[in-house]
Amino acid sequence: MLEVAGLCSFYGRAQILRDIALDCAAGEVLVLLGRNGAGKSTTLKSLIGLVRPQAGSIRFAGAEIAGAEPHRIARLGLGYVPEERRIFTTLTVAENLDIGRQPPRPGIRPWTPARLYEVFPNLGAMPARIGGRMSGGEQQMLAIARTLMGNPRLILLDEPSEGLAPLIVEQMAGAIAALKREGVGVVLAEQNLYFALGLADRAVVIEKGAVVWQGSAAALAHDEATRQRFLAVGAAS
Repeated sequence: MLEVAGLCSFYGRAQILRDIALDCAAGEVLVLLGRNGAGKSTTLKSLIGLVRPQAGSIRFAGAEIAGAEPHRIARLGLGYVPEERRIFTTLTVAENLDIGRQPPRPGIRPWTPARLYEVFPNLGAMPARIGGRMSGGEQQMLAIARTLMGNPRLILLDEPSEGLAPLIVEQMAGAIAALKREGVGVVLAEQNLYFALGLADRAVVIEKGAVVWQGSAAALAHDEATRQRFLAVGAAS
């Protein structure tokens, strides 16, 4: 579904990404791990077109999208939920969802508000709630649900668990697992190692804008040396 090779991106004259290579299949969860400033968010922004790559290939669903405008990439079925959430705070939950609506895609069961309320029961209990009056966790759920209204084949999630209470993090994990069951590919940039490895099929570790490790989530969970060197955490449980 997604194939990236030799991806290089800059902010001004400063090179941030160096020859990033990764891939993600339909129904797979791929997690990007690394310390703050490693390049995880820039990788996602480069994939969706918010940062224009200076070199490399990004193929999505068979089409080359490197350098394309974000709205054109989104129309191909690549969804993106930024770290800042960016919901419309003056609109209701239902209105936010309606703004994200795109036509159904062949071979994909379309997302509807009713289906999304099943995945995110908190939202189902407050369709008339104004976005600005929701908790941070509820806003994060709404940001993901709004993106799903576009019926994406693959979704990019930037730090979805950041700053959330443990109960909301657990609900977020359940929602991502539901996307996987629906066949939606997920590329997840995360700081919360245990949350990420509990969901991911495979992991990519980024350090100073370069991939320094790739493999299965299970392998990383048992590779304490790699975690200590690049992620500065102890043994996984």
